[in-house]
Amino acid sequence: MALISQAEFARQQGFTRGYVTKLIKKGIVKLQHGKVDSVQAEQALKANADPVTLIRSDQTTETLPGQQGAVDFVTARTMREAFKAKMAKLEYEEKSGTLTDAAKVKQDAFKAGRIIRDELLAIPDRMADVLAAEDDPKKVAEHLQGELAAILNGLVKQQTK
Repeated sequence: MALISQAEFARQQGFTRGYVTKLIKKGIVKLQHGKVDSVQAEQALKANADPVTLIRSDQTTETLPGQQGAVDFVTARTMREAFKAKMAKLEYEEKSGTLTDAAKVKQDAFKAGRIIRDELLAIPDRMADVLAAEDDPKKVAEHLQGELAAILNGLVKQQTK
């Protein structure tokens, strides 16, 4: 029967002094002459401990030399559940339309850019004869603006289909 101070018992167990005081008030740890009987206190703590806590504290995770960073079952299960939750969130966002595939967006943007480029590069071939016949610069500008407007409107109509 080793009688020690409350502060010493707290240090030995890795508790705070306030937690030891709380255990004393609950009647789990009993004082003898103002001191804690460490043997009785440890037995009382084990008797009143949560069974799950005891199971977890008794488990030792042995790692083999090739198994650096191995985790215990509870940690692995927690990690798996967190991963499943993140995947479910991604799947929900994808199905609800708030999340899209980046590769598809890049591919669609490339196609749109290619169509615009091709349409703009075709203007000289289509307009060369019409513009060559015009002497008035205002008419040339009107023809070019009309052609550009027609191309852009056509692209908008194509996009809304």
